[in-house]
This record gives sequence, structure tokens and C-alpha cells, in this order.
Amino acid sequence: MLRIVAVTVALAAALTLAGCQGTTSAAPTPVQSTDLTSSDGGFDQQAVIGVVLAHDDAALADGLRTGLTDAGFRPDVRVAPASGAAAAQRAAVSQLVRKGAKALLVHAARPSALTGVIQTAHDAGVVVVSLGDPLPATGTGGDGVSADYRVPSEGDDADVAATAVEVVQSLQRGEKPETDPTDGDTTDAE
Repeated sequence: MLRIVAVTVALAAALTLAGCQGTTSAAPTPVQSTDLTSSDGGFDQQAVIGVVLAHDDAALADGLRTGLTDAGFRPDVRVAPASGAAAAQRAAVSQLVRKGAKALLVHAARPSALTGVIQTAHDAGVVVVSLGDPLPATGTGGDGVSADYRVPSEGDDADVAATAVEVVQSLQRGEKPETDPTDGDTTDAE
């Protein structure tokens, strides 16, 4: 009798562990993007929108948090510390991808430090919007991956936040945000 109980417990444990085996991707694919420059399907308005900012972006963080919340999204805003900002931003992007963020707004402290994690975000189907400077592409032969869109930071923080929220709203609807015809990776502030 004791042997039957032990076998039953072992079998139940094996089945439980086998049930835990799932996909090994970093995050679910929230947005299908066929060319990494447009959102084909959109996403739920209550979606998590990741925001990764440099240490001196407190006003921008507040503007994005308020604007995204008012638009019905669930912002997850991460501001890197002054010391170790690049590593903190890499970790934040990775965590937001695993959390299932549908889009990432990124103002990189050191853009070149984010190359690999931006690729991971794209692989997971996350749309990446660069705030300010462009993010570098990875890969060779000009086929690398960079941010899907770019919001220039020439204006004040309130303007940048408002434009970024408009971009996210367009993506949420499954629309490609308006771009400046003279430079394909910037969005109009209109």
C-alpha cells in the first residue's frame, strides 16, 4: 500500500512539472509587426506601456505617467539612477518585456548600451519608440533593428510627453503614427 502511494505521489509530481513546461520566449507577442516599422494589430487600451528614462527625466516621467494614465493605459515608468544608468536601463527594458508591455518609450542614457535588449523587445513583438536620440541598430548589412518610431526631444518635456502619448494611441489603434517625410524615423508633433 505504501508503495502505491509513493508511486502516485511521484507520478503527480512528474505531471505537475510537465505542465509547467511552456514557451521559453521572453514575453508574449502583443503586437504583430511585419516590418518592424508599423503596428498591424494594435493592442488593448488598458495595456501596460513601459517607459524607460534617464536619471534627469523627472518632469518627463511625470508627464508621461499622467498622459498615458489619462489615455487609459497602465504606464510602468522606470527612471535610471545617475550611477549605472545604462545597466539599469537594460534591466528595465528586459523586465518590461517579460511583464508583457505592448510598447516601450525609451530615452536612453547611453543608446549603444541598449542594442541587445531592443532586439529582444522586437523579438517579443514590443513596439519601441525612441524619445530623443535614435537608438542604434543591431545586425549587419543595414538590416539591423532600431526603434520603430522616434519622438524628437527638441520641445519641452510636456510637448515630448504629449507627442509620445499620441504615438502610443496610434499604435493602440493599430495605425502607423504620422512620420516626417524628410526623416522616416521621427514623428510629427501635430
